[in-house]
Amino acid sequence: MPNNFKRHLVFTTLFFLLIIIFAFSITTPAYEGIETYYIRYDVKSSKNKIINDNLLMIPAKNDFRAENFSQILTKGVIPAASGESKAAINKRIRENSLKTILVNKGLKSVKAKDLDTVVSYEGVIVTPIDIIKNNYQEERNGYFYTAQIEFSPIAFPDKWEPLNTKSKIKKMFHNFFQLFK
Repeated sequence: MPNNFKRHLVFTTLFFLLIIIFAFSITTPAYEGIETYYIRYDVKSSKNKIINDNLLMIPAKNDFRAENFSQILTKGVIPAASGESKAAINKRIRENSLKTILVNKGLKSVKAKDLDTVVSYEGVIVTPIDIIKNNYQEERNGYFYTAQIEFSPIAFPDKWEPLNTKSKIKKMFHNFFQLFK
């Protein structure tokens, strides 16, 4: 009788553990696919003057380094250019809002050699970038905007190994439950 009780207890515990893991995997959004992008903004300076900046945006399928996504509102202004189409204005607004979010909330790293310095800001976004407000003000000759972005900074390198393990376990359980669909 005690062996049956132990076996029953083990199976019951495993069953409830699987239910909890399944419920966790359903309620946790999967930020994968083409809508998830790794973004990095590099600002290069030489002799204390900014000489170059570069915004990089690439698909981030299965990037485990992003941990805490949140909706972030950003406000700013871009100068108006004559003859610019609405699509070009929206593109500049999106780029400027990404740079602002990265500088304010992204993971920062600095590389320096002699008098040259590169400051990098990294994060992950989920598209689309929603432009909530876009108003032209003639007296300032610029577009004032408000944009909303779902953003997560890249985790510090010392957290990458546990996040990678967690990601692999989640993927394993996701694949396991796909067998039953």
